Amino acid sequence: NNNIIAATTVDRLQIGVKSEGIISQRFCCCDADAHKSQNFINYNAHLQPLITPMCNPSMLKQNGLQHSEPMAAYGRLATDISTDAPKTVSNEQQTETMRFSTFLKAFLLVIFISVATLQFALWLPFNIPVVALAAIKTYVPAWYQYDVEHTKFDNTLWTYSTDYILTAVMLFLAIRCLMETAPDKCPRKDQSSLKLRLYSASLLLCYGISTLAGGWAHQHITSIEMLHSVRFRVLWFLCVGNVSFASCYMGLIGREVQQVFGVRGAVPLGPWWFWPAYGSYMAAACALGYISFKRPACDIFIAGITQFPTTCYCLVTLGLRKWPSGAVAGDGKSKDSPISLVRLSYRIMYYIGFIGNAPLLPMYPILVQYSGMSLAGINTLLHSWLMIMWSMQGISLLHLCKAMSSYKPKAS
Repeated sequence: NNNIIAATTVDRLQIGVKSEGIISQRFCCCDADAHKSQNFINYNAHLQPLITPMCNPSMLKQNGLQHSEPMAAYGRLATDISTDAPKTVSNEQQTETMRFSTFLKAFLLVIFISVATLQFALWLPFNIPVVALAAIKTYVPAWYQYDVEHTKFDNTLWTYSTDYILTAVMLFLAIRCLMETAPDKCPRKDQSSLKLRLYSASLLLCYGISTLAGGWAHQHITSIEMLHSVRFRVLWFLCVGNVSFASCYMGLIGREVQQVFGVRGAVPLGPWWFWPAYGSYMAAACALGYISFKRPACDIFIAGITQFPTTCYCLVTLGLRKWPSGAVAGDGKSKDSPISLVRLSYRIMYYIGFIGNAPLLPMYPILVQYSGMSLAGINTLLHSWLMIMWSMQGISLLHLCKAMSSYKPKAS
């Protein structure tokens, strides 16, 4: 009899729970109906003595019943549901905190690198062995204030004509990089190489604008008084500022090269805005006169030193890769990766082109102070050197763009 009573009681409890769920749903949909609400309250009060033992093991034992495992699971489910929302909010807060922390670290790092590199660029010319004495005589700070004694600014044909030639070559290479799309006109291939093509063209355009403004200044600014004019200030900012800001595109090129050709995890990518912020800082320093010298040509060399971090970044991202053997690389047969389409000769050109301007830094003060060459001869020599190195950068970047545009990415 006790077993029959217990089974009957459990059936009544289960029916009661189902009834409560049905009535609760009806109540939620029709809570405006006062009569139904009152019926629900009365029935719930009548049902409560039956439901309470289900969640109280001691009371079940008093009636000869065992605690039901499904009912325990139901209790756990209710507890889990009640804590889901706080956990979700907590996870979102942790994510936002991590994002802010990452941003703050990158922001502080770019400030540190920018300030440290600018100070290094102003320190280095005076601390190169053998060259220090010549550098002291050559690098005289000006802050855009020039004088007859120290200022030398060449206006001869050799200087500005070689500047214009550089401009034409850089413009040609920039256009070639932009137009290096997929041979079969595949939009997907074009999209995969778009960033590298844009960054490469932008870098070359920075060089071209710099030499165009410099050539125009050399041709038309013919006196010390004109060096103090607004026109020269604007022209020279375009000349030196573009070399300073070129670090932005060099860094973005290195970032893109690391993503496509680099060893995964070997070099940190950092946020996209990191190198644009660095380049903007250097361009601002140029505008404010921090890298202005009595010989305006010196400004270019200091701006070139500020490219040191981005130059190293570009070299490391491509240099750490273990490349396929010569029989495979560049033969056009392997389509597993754009890496297999990059030839050794262009990689060497890439390395030399980015590092090859470094010897100009110690060379310039020696040529000015000890060679006896005219300014026109020195400028022509330096421009010819730049022509070779910048062209090697452009040609190698054009090859990388071609490799990405020719590679067919696998469908995701």
